[in-house]
Amino acid sequence: MFLALWLAGMGLAWQAPALAQGSAAASATRLYAIPAGPLAEALNRFAAEAGVVLSFDAGQLRGLQSKGVQGRFGTAEGFAAVLAGSGFEAAPAAAGSFVLRRSPPPRKPARAQDAVSAELPEVRVSARHLPGVEALDRQMIRNLPAINGDLTSQLKLNPNIQYSETQLSSQTAGEIAPAEISIHGAKPYQNEILVDGVSIANDLDPGNKTVTESVDLIPGNAQAMAIDSSILCEVTVKDSNVSAEYGRFTGGVVDAKICAARKRFGGTLGIGYTSSDWTHLFIDPAKQQEFEQSSSADNQPEFRKWTYKAALETRPDPTWGVLMSVVRKQSDIPLKRFSTSNTGTTESREVTQHRVQDTLVIKTDFAPAGSAHKGDVSLVYAPTANSYFIENYRNSDYTIRSGGLNLAGHLESKLDGATLSQQLSFSQMDQSRRSDADYYRNWRWSADKNWGDPTQSNASSGEGARGDLDQTMQNLAYKFKSAFGELRLGDTRHRLSTGFEYQKKHAEYERLEDNRYYLTVADLPTTGAISRCQTSSGALDTEACSTTPTVGKTVGQYFRRLMTYKAGSFDVDAQTFGAYLEDEAVWHNFKLRLGGRMDRDSLTTETNFAPRSSLTWQASEPLAFNIGANRYYGRNLFAYAMQEKINSLLYTQTRSGTLTWGTATQSRPANRLEDLRSPFDDELTAGLDYDSDLLAGPLSLRFTRRDGRDQIVKRLLTKQTDCDGNQCYVYTNDGSSLTKDWTLSWNSGKAFKTGPAATRFWLALNKSDVKSSYSTYADVYGSALANDEIIQYDGKFIRYSEMPADNYNRPWTLRIGAMSSLPAYHLNVSNVLRIRDGYRQMLQNGETSYEGTTVDVWEKTTLPRAITLDTVISWTPRIQADQSLEVKLTIENITDQKNKTSVSNTYATYERGRAFALELGYSF
Repeated sequence: MFLALWLAGMGLAWQAPALAQGSAAASATRLYAIPAGPLAEALNRFAAEAGVVLSFDAGQLRGLQSKGVQGRFGTAEGFAAVLAGSGFEAAPAAAGSFVLRRSPPPRKPARAQDAVSAELPEVRVSARHLPGVEALDRQMIRNLPAINGDLTSQLKLNPNIQYSETQLSSQTAGEIAPAEISIHGAKPYQNEILVDGVSIANDLDPGNKTVTESVDLIPGNAQAMAIDSSILCEVTVKDSNVSAEYGRFTGGVVDAKICAARKRFGGTLGIGYTSSDWTHLFIDPAKQQEFEQSSSADNQPEFRKWTYKAALETRPDPTWGVLMSVVRKQSDIPLKRFSTSNTGTTESREVTQHRVQDTLVIKTDFAPAGSAHKGDVSLVYAPTANSYFIENYRNSDYTIRSGGLNLAGHLESKLDGATLSQQLSFSQMDQSRRSDADYYRNWRWSADKNWGDPTQSNASSGEGARGDLDQTMQNLAYKFKSAFGELRLGDTRHRLSTGFEYQKKHAEYERLEDNRYYLTVADLPTTGAISRCQTSSGALDTEACSTTPTVGKTVGQYFRRLMTYKAGSFDVDAQTFGAYLEDEAVWHNFKLRLGGRMDRDSLTTETNFAPRSSLTWQASEPLAFNIGANRYYGRNLFAYAMQEKINSLLYTQTRSGTLTWGTATQSRPANRLEDLRSPFDDELTAGLDYDSDLLAGPLSLRFTRRDGRDQIVKRLLTKQTDCDGNQCYVYTNDGSSLTKDWTLSWNSGKAFKTGPAATRFWLALNKSDVKSSYSTYADVYGSALANDEIIQYDGKFIRYSEMPADNYNRPWTLRIGAMSSLPAYHLNVSNVLRIRDGYRQMLQNGETSYEGTTVDVWEKTTLPRAITLDTVISWTPRIQADQSLEVKLTIENITDQKNKTSVSNTYATYERGRAFALELGYSF
């Protein structure tokens, strides 16, 4: 059945003669039998049966009816019949598509003398194709396969995007965090991700992926807010030749728009489910037992994911509307608290971790009739709470909180000669932790400390967690843009745009209460007050001393070292300013976009200038060539400055032979911030676009080269007397990268008709070569790597920076998408096929000699090719009037391919196999 659905969506549509006949087929007569009913429904059905694309806003047609169409009609005549008396018409657009517009008012008869002298004004007609691989429309967002439903998981068709090798891991299939993406080899945290013009990129500490038990660091994600894609109606990826309007990235820009209200009054309710029982998890037999008995979030043998959705919208009249949407995603992950069976424990052996994401959206838009102004206000509140525990410890539960709030108002004013846009926004982001305990101890096992496993060597019973931390960032931002009308200078036409933006940021790190970390457990003496855990004042030390004999011994135990992370806080303020000027000039068949952007960031006190340029030659009506040269400056993160101060909250005390703690010693910094420059990428592009009926849609071929310079890396320096332990972690600009990408993409200019189905197609192929001297800014590099010294890689001696990147670097990927609509059956079937070339994994394997010195040896392991076919089947039967059911079945990896993602000396890891997710809804 699944193969038949794929063939229906992918292959059969190619039999349509419209491929050879282009737009001529759109005018062929067909027999139609569409009954009277709501106008929007009649239009959708007619367009599907005619095999053409009609672009329109359903909100404009609310309450309008059609008399239907019966008989044989050409496409244009049929549209006219469906729209008769509605006040709208279907106007032809590019590649056989149509766009709905209001019918022009009847023209008054011209006077005879006017007929001679009247000169008609120039009219420019613009129309768009079906969205391509760089842009998703509402239908694609709703129907492309992505079980977790996050923004970035929807971008699988884009050839310039690569996903982390761990994104689809069988070992962590219960996670619901947004997928991290790399654009042209850049790190995921160097993408700018906008939702209604407001950044949701994490500026706190997005590259930190430390184990979640870290005392003073909290793991983060490249996206500060986990946005559910169901609230979005448009997503565009800008990956090359990006306008000077956009800054703060070295990868690309993901620009998402929240839906506006379309109905006079309506809404939706929905519930979705998937689980480990509905997912085939591929686990290496060498790891199977450990996986099934897992006590760590790194291995998730069981999970249950639920999604709850509700939305309400109203548009009392065309001038304003309000939409409200609420989404909750929750994943429950049962695990064992202990890494062994530990049948005699006094604590619960089972615990369920939770991942919870909420998305609340309220958006209102207004466009007063006859006014030059329109605007919108949107609120997005998207908190996330993920619960964990420390393996083999009691009272060790804690929750990582992230996400936050965006509030933005946008005003657009169309004045004589210019269109002005202004946006004022406020956002607050969290990357925080809440713990069950403010202490951490690992006792030796005893009858008193008896919740651990006494059968293990060095048997212990741990308890406690790492304490409460808050990391928050507040951002107040203002953006202004002015797009001027066309200016003619001789034979050239110019469109100028300019703008600026200002951001005031405040980041704070706070430990809410003292956290006591006890270390160095020792035997109690056999005599004296200390043998009874009695202090010099006669009080008993119950915090860090126990008289009960430990396993295998006849005496008790006590801790000799205490590290106290004191309650305290510090903050960092930053201001950023950006301005740009850009001119798009047209001369005959040439179009030159020339601009520049200036940015200043108080974190680096640098003023950076980024030139942006792109030249297009329209060689013929269907063929255009393009070259570009651009520079993009990346973001500077608060982690660089904040981590310099963290260690100042740490105080250490010791004791020996007594229960009295010595004087507390404050720690020196463990990190140091030196002068940093903003990282940047220099880009060169060349490409061509071919858009004609011959190919039935636009074809694009492009080469992009990115040279990354001044990338931020962390180095470990020794002999640093001002640092803790005489060594310091220092952020430097020693990182570099080089990316070469070839991309070929095509999408159908219209839907192809096969029987009752109309199918849209997308195809994308990329060939990628990424070299990078580092993984992330959070990884620690010694002098050999930071100084780009010689290494041996795959049998050859090269510089470390010349070694291929160890992630986001599939040599090539083929992506094919098909979306079939069967309006008569209220059915949509979507398929995405991805074929990814074998991944090159880098493994360090000893040392060797080179010209009298010792160098590291790295070996290449090529993993097998990965093939994945994902399918979505959506059925929306009508109940009555405007009410309908919504049944959506998503099947990822439908062919159950066993795709290997990594290998080690002991086992291999794999992507998850076939996975099902079901969503049921009701729309009114």
